Amino acid sequence: MFLYELVKDKKDNHEYIEITGYEGSVTDLVIPDEIDGVKVESIGSHAFSSRDDLKSVQIPETVRILRSYVFHNSRNLKKISLYDSIDDYYDGVVRQCDSLEEVDITINRSWFEVMRNFLSDSDRAIRFVIHDKFAAGNDHDMGKAEGSSIEAMLSFPGYVYDFNENTMARTIQFSIAGAGYAYRECVDRRKIDFRQYDSLFAKAMIDGGTICQDIAIGRLLYPLELEERFRASYAEYVRNNGTDILKRFIDLAAGNTEQLAFLGKLLEKDDKGNDRFSDNDIEKAVEYAATKDNPAVTSLFMEKTRKASVGSEFSFKF
Repeated sequence: MFLYELVKDKKDNHEYIEITGYEGSVTDLVIPDEIDGVKVESIGSHAFSSRDDLKSVQIPETVRILRSYVFHNSRNLKKISLYDSIDDYYDGVVRQCDSLEEVDITINRSWFEVMRNFLSDSDRAIRFVIHDKFAAGNDHDMGKAEGSSIEAMLSFPGYVYDFNENTMARTIQFSIAGAGYAYRECVDRRKIDFRQYDSLFAKAMIDGGTICQDIAIGRLLYPLELEERFRASYAEYVRNNGTDILKRFIDLAAGNTEQLAFLGKLLEKDDKGNDRFSDNDIEKAVEYAATKDNPAVTSLFMEKTRKASVGSEFSFKF
């Protein structure tokens, strides 16, 4: 059961609901757009802070205010879905949400300020799934309907501040380690600079880790404003790391239908009709999948290899 207050707006005196908490246990929280006929426009300070049960949150387009530390220290929170309707984002909304992996955001008014705020609020790696009705070539109404199209999937690396004390000069010097800070500079209130984002991939590769896989895959699968030179760089990275990528997503797909669907999309040909992975990578992935005792994953690869073997003598054995 939601806890809430009726609040009067200071600008025009209209009344709205501010959610202040939730009584009871909840794993997948869906914030209502209205309560008792009154619009929900705000989520109050510390409303869902330090909750261990919370794993996902859906916030409606009516919400325009996220007050301070709304989800602070909810360490199992993995995904937040919301709109670009947020005008007031206070400090610490997702601070110390150590498991937060994904923010799914629908852009209905070409406003990326909330995305900037999430990036400023967290120095950890984070992925944004973006539905943007203003994206190039997209003239349909996006909405939040099931299956609404994804325009971009952008992963941002983490970063750390490194402090060093100079005792002789009696000063403290600091530096920023990791490509994540530079990546965050690609987003401003009105737009995302995709060219700047893509040009930073060499820095991300210096940091290493699976974030490089996420960056490359996200851009190849959803190539909004992706220049050919960057596409080639991402494609080369994927082919050079194909076996590791496929094994990782086979593991992620275990018992997870969303990740299984994502793996299936990875196995599709690209928009130019080319395979993303070599035959050798696919063969190794098939062998690996067979050891995982996951019929759904095995079936997915069987379908992939069946299509690949049409008109060819090449096939895999299970």
